Amino acid sequence: MILSLRWVTFFTGLLIACVPAAGQVRLEFSGKNEVIFREAVARYDSGFAREALVGFDRCITEFPSGHRITAAFVMKGKALYLLGENLDAAKTMKSFLSRFPSSSYVPDAELTLGLIYLKIDRPEEAMEMLLAASRTRKPTSPPLLARKIEEAMDSTVDTRLGPAQLRRFLTLAVTPAERSYFWLKIAQREASAGNIVASVIALDSLAGRYPENRFARQEAELRARIIARSNVKLGVLLPLMRKGELSPAGGVGNEVYEGVQFAVERFGLGPGRHITVTLETRDTERDPGLATRGARELADDKDVVGVLGPVFSPEVTSAAAVANARGVPLVTPTANANGIAATGRYVFQTNPDYDARGRAMARYAVQQRGFRTLAVLAPSDTYAKFLAEAFLREAARLGARVLSMQWYQRGTSDLKPQLASIRRAGMLDGADAKLSFGGKVRPSTLMKFAGLGVPLKRLDSLMNRASVISARQLLGSRARALLDSMEIPVVYDESKVDSLEYPVESIDAIYVPISGAEEIGIVSSQIVYFHFQTQVLGSGEWNSFAELNANRRYAEGVVFESDTFIDTAGGAYASFAAGFAARFRKKPTKNTLFGYDTADMMLRLIGEGAATRETLEKALAGLRDYRGFHSRIALGADRVNGALTVLRYEQDEIREVGEVNAGSGEEGGVQEGGGKR
Repeated sequence: MILSLRWVTFFTGLLIACVPAAGQVRLEFSGKNEVIFREAVARYDSGFAREALVGFDRCITEFPSGHRITAAFVMKGKALYLLGENLDAAKTMKSFLSRFPSSSYVPDAELTLGLIYLKIDRPEEAMEMLLAASRTRKPTSPPLLARKIEEAMDSTVDTRLGPAQLRRFLTLAVTPAERSYFWLKIAQREASAGNIVASVIALDSLAGRYPENRFARQEAELRARIIARSNVKLGVLLPLMRKGELSPAGGVGNEVYEGVQFAVERFGLGPGRHITVTLETRDTERDPGLATRGARELADDKDVVGVLGPVFSPEVTSAAAVANARGVPLVTPTANANGIAATGRYVFQTNPDYDARGRAMARYAVQQRGFRTLAVLAPSDTYAKFLAEAFLREAARLGARVLSMQWYQRGTSDLKPQLASIRRAGMLDGADAKLSFGGKVRPSTLMKFAGLGVPLKRLDSLMNRASVISARQLLGSRARALLDSMEIPVVYDESKVDSLEYPVESIDAIYVPISGAEEIGIVSSQIVYFHFQTQVLGSGEWNSFAELNANRRYAEGVVFESDTFIDTAGGAYASFAAGFAARFRKKPTKNTLFGYDTADMMLRLIGEGAATRETLEKALAGLRDYRGFHSRIALGADRVNGALTVLRYEQDEIREVGEVNAGSGEEGGVQEGGGKR
């Protein structure tokens, strides 16, 4: 930041005119000093800063008590500043301020020091010096000096300081004029960042606390701009099927839309709202092409700050490409296919995807229940395959062992091969290994046993008798792990493997992500038949009270995740449901809650100031804990909701166990909960 020629001319003229500028210091007039000083100023004005610097240095060293000593100090600092020698310039100005604190040139030196700090990217220190210059400037100082200080302050605030830094300076302000200035600047910076609510609050603070402030015109102009920006739109892309007969897709779309409508209506009734939100709706008719076109139309409307929908994954994928290309946040309330949000930073999924659901149950199993030995049984030809694969990856990451992974085709009623394989793996894992010392035993194997602490005499005795001995008897309770680590061959007692009389107790849990509720009876009954004494973990498809109750003998105690658990006993939900019923003449459905919660979440962020596309995208990316009626929403680093409810079926009821945050980049874990339905 270079001083303008006009400013240089003003300042040097001021220095020449103001000879008695040393304040309390007694100075001596010298004709030679005056000549050297004026020649240096002339060179400075002509752009020869280096030559001018020599002259100012002579005034300081040859005439330390001369009448131009203070002016020479200040001009030396300015010459060094123009030459880019910022460190020396700052040292010179600080030396001047220390030696001549009462000089009339103090505000000029502080202004220059502030400009130096700006040049070396220290904006907060620059602002401190500019504030000091504003305070030390006398009422009799030239008006141009006051304007230059204010211009430098405005430039610093508008380009180098954010709202948080300005609030710090607000606490340091010492006069009403300074506090008024910072309230205005905070309002301007918040508005430029799209934080409309924060800007309005700052303007209200300015007007309410300092009604006689000198910024009435700027305040009025900013309020007018805010009002124009306070009327925003929320785009909606849903399969409303308005051009054809009502279909299941249309039923889903309209139920979601009713939830969105109700959320917008309730938002508008909130007290003290500074932002008005209206809906701009497009019917996708469950056509990816129409979803793309609708997304383009909404993106072209500059008042649309975000889009809610679509609900089905193919449509979302089509619309997501437009959202990312145009920079419009798009939030799908129901789509749960993997990879949708991964298409770009502007796409969000408030319904957990398959990957999150699999991770959730792995985290529940390992982190909450402490299970270390697991098995998986899943259909290979449905989306349940994605859940099983995610479970396997997360369980391995958390240090658990998966003894067996078995696949079956959807619709299969006989799971004997798969469950027999899991049973065999479990029985062998739980069986005590037998060590045979009969026949020829390699010396290397004997050395391994010796390395594990078995005395050589004991080994000789076992060899002489050709003994077959229990691994636990020889090596203790950690025998299995020790043998595996040393790669010592063993023989297992398989006498109990094929006999269903003996239970499988070594598998802590079996994860069974079924593809539909109709499989509950098939899977649960055969797990019991193969005599597994283990915890059955399921996917959301187990959340069918009718099927669970019909198979209660086999399904008792099964634990599964769910994207929805409504606390119908809660007062907040009762009030919501009553209001919805009065408005739409029917009860809210699960789809209604998906629409309401997603819309309410977006509206809250908009109401808190995220009233532009960029600020809404940032607010959504940072959302970690929105509590909706159907579920919690916690968007992880992958912009996918990782929050799921863990439920248990027992005693003819489905009870809430707690919550899992399976979000990408989050360790999550389970929060204990309670409740039933």
